[in-house]
Amino acid sequence: MVSGTTRVRGQFQEDYAGRAEPLPVVAITDGARTIRRQLTELFGQPVPLILDGYHLDKKVGELLSMVARTKQEQAVHVTHLLDHRWHGRTDAALAYLQTAVYPKNTKQLEALVTYLEKHQAEIIEYGRRQRAGKPIGSGRMEKGVDQVIGVRQKHKGMSWSPTGSKALGILKVVELNQQWEQLWFPQQTAA
Repeated sequence: MVSGTTRVRGQFQEDYAGRAEPLPVVAITDGARTIRRQLTELFGQPVPLILDGYHLDKKVGELLSMVARTKQEQAVHVTHLLDHRWHGRTDAALAYLQTAVYPKNTKQLEALVTYLEKHQAEIIEYGRRQRAGKPIGSGRMEKGVDQVIGVRQKHKGMSWSPTGSKALGILKVVELNQQWEQLWFPQQTAA
């Protein structure tokens, strides 16, 4: 049994063995520690991360709903913070939170400040990146996962073990990549 990390690392080495310069890899993630760890294992060094714009907006909205005293106040705060986020001004967003927000729940305000400080290096100028034609979110990847896993494995009455789910996901990817014959009949496809 070969781990997914080992298999992917082997494929990278096969595809890019003659390359002298490092691969320009940047990961757009929701900031989960497990993703960081897996990327470091895969590439043998930390990979630059961008915090997914959708997840950032969702987290800011959730926390502000518990911080703001009214819906109108929440809308004003969200507008300010998302403008700062769009332009990559995390310092300005943090200053705004610490000077212009009078919370109904100080614990949640502290959680929002901590979240932004923790991910400050991963919050970029999303508007500039989008104008350059680059993705600012992980939606494409999440949609791919939904097509591979969700469509096949999320039906009424179904339950899967982690091993079975992973195995079926791999087979579905093989099918979508039109590698079915190559997997099951390698001697015929090599001829």
